[in-house]
This record gives sequence, structure tokens and C-alpha cells, in this order.
Amino acid sequence: MSFSRSVESVLSRNILSCPPATTVSEAAKIMCREHCGAIVVMDEAGQAVGIWTESDAVRLDLYQAQAAATTLAQVMSSPVITIEANASLQEATALLHQRKMRHLVVTEPDSHRVVGVISTTDIVVNQESEFFLQLTRLDAMAGSRLVRIEADAPASVAANVMQEQRVEALAVSYPDGSWGILTQRDMLRHLADPQSSVRVADLASYPLRTLPVQMTLLRARKMLVEFQLRHLGITDAAGTLLSIIGMSDILATIEREFLSELRQALLERDEALLHSRQSLLMADKVFESTMEGIVITDSKAIIQSVNPAFSRITGYSREEAIGKTPALLKSGRQAADFYERMWGDLQVNGFWQGEVINRRKSGLLYTEHLTITAIPDEHDVTQHYVAVFADITQRKQAEERLHFLANHDALTGLPNRTLFSETLQAAVELARASQQPFALMFIDLDRFKLINDTLGHQAGDELLVKISQRLLAEAPAGATVARLAGDEFTLLLAGVESLAALATLAQRVLDSVTGELVLCGNSKVFVSASLGIAVFPEDGRTAESLLVNADAAMYQAKNRGKNTFQFYTADMNASAMARLKLEYSLHRALSRDEFQVWYQPKVDLVSGALVGMEALIRWPHPEMGFIPPVDFIPVAEDCALIVPIGTWVLQESCRQTKDWVDRYGFAGRVAVNLSGRQIKFGNIVQTVAQVLAQTGLQAAQLELEITESTAMDSDGEVMRALEGLRAIGITLAIDDFGTGYSSLAYLKRLPVQVLKIDRSFIKDLHCDKDDAAIASAVISMGRSLGLSIVAEGVETEAHREFLVAQGCHQAQGYLFSKPLPAHEFEAKLTPQVQLLPA
Repeated sequence: MSFSRSVESVLSRNILSCPPATTVSEAAKIMCREHCGAIVVMDEAGQAVGIWTESDAVRLDLYQAQAAATTLAQVMSSPVITIEANASLQEATALLHQRKMRHLVVTEPDSHRVVGVISTTDIVVNQESEFFLQLTRLDAMAGSRLVRIEADAPASVAANVMQEQRVEALAVSYPDGSWGILTQRDMLRHLADPQSSVRVADLASYPLRTLPVQMTLLRARKMLVEFQLRHLGITDAAGTLLSIIGMSDILATIEREFLSELRQALLERDEALLHSRQSLLMADKVFESTMEGIVITDSKAIIQSVNPAFSRITGYSREEAIGKTPALLKSGRQAADFYERMWGDLQVNGFWQGEVINRRKSGLLYTEHLTITAIPDEHDVTQHYVAVFADITQRKQAEERLHFLANHDALTGLPNRTLFSETLQAAVELARASQQPFALMFIDLDRFKLINDTLGHQAGDELLVKISQRLLAEAPAGATVARLAGDEFTLLLAGVESLAALATLAQRVLDSVTGELVLCGNSKVFVSASLGIAVFPEDGRTAESLLVNADAAMYQAKNRGKNTFQFYTADMNASAMARLKLEYSLHRALSRDEFQVWYQPKVDLVSGALVGMEALIRWPHPEMGFIPPVDFIPVAEDCALIVPIGTWVLQESCRQTKDWVDRYGFAGRVAVNLSGRQIKFGNIVQTVAQVLAQTGLQAAQLELEITESTAMDSDGEVMRALEGLRAIGITLAIDDFGTGYSSLAYLKRLPVQVLKIDRSFIKDLHCDKDDAAIASAVISMGRSLGLSIVAEGVETEAHREFLVAQGCHQAQGYLFSKPLPAHEFEAKLTPQVQLLPA
């Protein structure tokens, strides 16, 4: 930690000021506009007569309507606490701590003219204390605490709480259990525009940014600076909010550490003083006991004396060093001109400071921070040199380790996305200058998510490490292998002989990856990969375009069946851009309410009565016309929009059905499709219960359809969700039955009541005996399990007759009706409508 810097080096010279007659409301507006936490009150002569800060704002009684009209002369802190610009940061920190303040007015040393303001934030942001902050966890901080307030509380109550509890920020509790934050600056905004009905939620920032308690102070400071915040929430391992910390808390922690070190140093010095009777003996004691190595030489650099710390650090005894020169420690790592510049500075300035790599007596290298000072006589002729050095090897190693971790993947040790981006950019610049092409390969493992989800993250990590080793083994000399994220790897090739050579290398890389691997002791998995290739400059002239196009080529390889490679072509990019456009349009469609719900009747096969309908989403795009669900549903799945879209379909279907119940006495069920992502990540039981409560539809009139693959998911979370839905009275159906790999034993355990036979087994059952046999078997199995059977895609009378003969209960398809908009479907709700064909 460095407190030796002056206040002048970090102060803010942009002084925000106003006259004493300014009201607190006007001052608050100025401070909010300038994003400043303090305003200096100046008289007509330009002298600082007071200061008013965010902390002062919350001391006002906001219950009083006239509080905003109070002048600064009545409430400012006066006289002004000042500090001179040449004072050290240590003195500024001590004064802030002593006065319990966050701001100081800075003056010129002689004229006492105001030149700026310094705050705790300025000190924390500019402190050279990364090493201490990196080693100190958030749970080591003392003094920070959590003061809560409800989001619906009046703002004036919040001001009183801040004042009574003496805190800079309050944790704002919302009804859903989430947290926001209300700071003194937020209260300043309220004072700038006072309104009697303002609640805490109207002023608070939401959500509260948090860090786990096991993170370091350095990470907290970086996050505060990066997001321009002054406060963060601290959570435990379970995500429970523990406290709120700010810049002042970090400064207090740094100060405590500094004071602790200072007390220790003073204690050691005092112990030495107790045993000394004269200044010479005291100096000798300090010389002997200091932790830094000290070397004293004559004017010709012959060592005259060394202290014990010198021997401890270097391994050379006092007797071995005296009479020699410091060249005794040379490692050979510094060139001759390094020492020439050192001695040149000593001759001119009488002082030199820097880092030197030296060698211990044992032969081990170490890094020292060295300061050499020339000691002249009364005629200003150098008689001695005093060198003081500290062993900073561990600190340098820690810095190198942090640099490595910042630029390399922690799991595989490969360059990460940050370092790879720099390497790729350098390769582009070099290739432009040399007019030499190079290639980029983008490698993505096939079915990695399945392996990771099935065998666990430990197995997934082991797989990634082994794959990285295989890629390194196959990479040519000079190539760069990197891991961008997850199971994505890149291979940067410095030169390209020919496309044929690239294809050979790509196949060799795939061959090295493809095969059986044993993970976690005895779990065997088969691994393959898809690989895309982009070549500079044909496939891109920038680092970004090359990476995007190599990625597009990789996805084309996946679409071709995986375990292959693909060179980039322009149509891939067009396809990718079309997909991006579709993804953007999906976001817009959801926000602009472009989607529609159409309904396809579900009928009783014997009587022809309408027993329900299936709700089907339709998208009439304003520019591209109707977009088939088969085109946009997979995109919605990939970009995580399927959950809000599915919720909208559920809400609209239940609302419309309830309307038909009320107007036509409709007694059937509406069937709504659920995706696997909705069940796993959409809090589906609570969502369905809320929709039913909001629309008033009875649970017995809602049927939820899930695909066979989702139903067969062995994840216990899916089973719990289905049981929860069944518990509130929802009918559950398995859609597209027969297309997956269902286990009959597992099917018996599912809380479902309906099986829907996939249309692929219905369309040819009148002429394909295999389809007829499958349909007959599914109907028989479903009936034996007590399930209702629904056939999809019934288009002919022959289909209906076969299904009736086999005992199928219900059906839907073009024989009865195609999917219809809500206003057309209403015509089928009257009792006299016959849905069986004549």
C-alpha cells in the first residue's frame, strides 16, 4: 500500500460551489446534474465558508414540507475542514477518519486558496494497494453492516433511518425477495425534486449489484470503478444478503491494515530505542534489525558493511561480502547497458531506484526492489553509497500468476478469449504487412452438453483437459491453440501452404479428437467434434470477421451431421445473418404483441362432439408474412425466448377459453404445448397457478402437452414439475408419442392422462401395415394404462374408421378442421355444429 503520494496527485479540481443563500433543493439539483457528492459554499470574496454533502442531505427532516427551502447557510458544515495539496494521502485518510467525513476541501500550501476537493472514492481508486486488496477477502472487512428498508416506505422515513443508523446506503427489500439499494445520492435527487408521496422504490437503484463474500477487495474495487458505483451488496454462499459496503469501507480497511503495519513497525523501532543510549547505537540497531537488506560501499563500490537481512536474503555472510563489490550478486539477466544507465543516474542525480534480478549464494534467482543513494561529504563529493533492497520475488511471482490467470483458461492452461483476441489481431496486422495468408480453425465438441449433464461437471472438465492436450499435440509449430468458452476451441495457423494442406490438417485434428475416452475412472464416452475454417484475407480482413466466419463454418459442419469440417462460404454468413434477423424479430414480436393463438378442434371420434382444442402459436410477421412455427420455435429455444413466449401463449389461451366458457358454456379442455425449457427453468407450477388465478379458468379445463423426449428426461426436476402440475388439477398429455425412445416402465410412473399418437403414424395407416400396427399397439397400450388416446393428423374417413375400430377416443386433423383464428373457431362452439364429415 502506498500512502506516500500527495493529495495533489488525486484531488478533483472541478470545484462545485454556490453562495450561502442557495437552498438545499437548488444545491441538490446542481449536485445531481454534476454527479458530485459535495458542494463548497463560497462567500462573495470567494472564500470557502462551508461544505454541504450527501451525508448532510439526509440529516434534513424530509417530513417537513419546507425542508427543501432551507438555505445552505443553515445546514452546511462550517468551518470548512481543509487540507493542503502537498499533504500525503496518509494524512488525508487520517483526517477523514478522525472527522468521520467523506470529503475534504484542498487548499494551496501558502495562499490557502481553494484548489479542489478530495473524497474517500478518490483515495480508494488511486491507491496503489492491489497486492493487499488481492489478498484480503470481503469477509475480513469490519464495520460494514446491513440496514434494511421496505420498498414501499416513504422516502422521508429512509432519510431518518440513514441519519439514525449513520449509514450511507440502505438495502431496499422488495416483496418478491429481491434487493435494491438507496444511497445518500438517491436522497439528494429526492431533495432536488421533493414530492411528498415519493416512496423508497421510486428513488432506489434496482437491482442491487452483489459479490460473494469469498471474493477479494480488489474484485470489489474493480467492480465499483467499472460500473461507476459507490456501493455493493455482499452475499454468503447461499446468496443471502449480508451487508452493503462502499468506497469508504474499503478505505477504512486499507487504513486499518496500514495502521497495523505502522504500529508493528513502531513497536519494533521502540524496542530498539529502549536498548539504545545514543543516536549512533540507535542507528546501528535499526541497521541490524530492519527487514530490508542494506549494503554500504565506498566511493569505488567496495562493500564496507552489510546488515543481517542482507545475509538472510542473499545467503552470503558478512565476512564473505565485505571487500567485494555488489557484482557478487549478478545474475547475468541484465545487459551491460542496464548498469551503465544505473551508474549514470547515480553520478548525475545521486540516486537510483528500480528492480534487479540477482542470484543468491545457492544459485537461485530472486527479484529485489533496490534503492541506491550517494552519501556526499561537506564538499559534495560522494564518499559512500547506501543500497537498500527488499526481496519481492513472491510478489512478482504472484503478479505473474495473476497475469497468467487473466490471460489463460484456468482449467486447460490454454490462452483464453482475451489473449486469443490479441493474438488474432496481431496475426491480422502482420498478415496485412507481409501479404501472407493465415488460417483460423474453430472447433466445437459434439454432444458435450449431454456428457456434461449426464456424467457431471467433473467429467466434463476432465474431457476438456484431454481434448486440449490432443489439440496441442496436433498443432503445428508456431500455431496457437486457445479455449474461448465451454467446449469451444480455436487453432490459429501462422501460414497456409494450400487449401489441401489445411483440409489434411483439419481431418488430422478431428481424428485426434474423435474416439472413445474413459472419464472419472470408468465412464466411457465417445467424443467427436465439428470444425470450421476461415482463411485471411479471402474469408475476412478483420479479426472479428474471421472469428465470426470460422464459427459459421463450424455450425455448417454440425448441420452436415457433425464429426466433419467445413470451409467458410459466403452463403453461411447470409444464413447466419438471417438467423440473427429472425432472433431480433422474435424479441420485437414479443414486445409488440405480434403473435396470435389459433385453435384446432379436438373431437370425439364416435359422436363427433367437440371435446376441446389445441392452442397453436402463429406469427404474422409485418414484413415477411406468416412464419411457420417450425422456423421460429427452434430459434426461440436457442435464444431463451421460449419461456416468455410460452407464458404468453398460456395466458392468452386460458383467457380466450374462459371467455368462451362464459359466453357459450364451453365445457371442454384447451391443450397448450410446453417446452422442456419452460418446465426446467420457467417455474412452471407457479406460472400455471398464477395464470389460472388471473384468468379465472378452472384447472380441469386446461391440458398441458409435453413432448415424449421431455417426458422421458430422467432429471428429477421434470418429474417434480409434472407432479406439481397434476396436484393442482391440470391434465397432462404426452405429445408426438412413438417418435422417441420411451420406456414403458418409466411411462407408468408419469402422472399423465393422455397419449397423443404422432401424425407420422396416422397419415399412411390406411395403406402401410407397419404404421397401422404401431398405431394399434399404442392405442392398446394406452388403454391398458387407463389413458385417453388422441390421434393427430386425421385427414381421411379411412383414418377415422380405423381409429374407431381400434378404440381410439379422440382425434384432431384436417378431416374435422384446420387450425383457425379465435374469431373463426367460435363458430364451432354452437351445439348444432357437426364436426364429423357428412
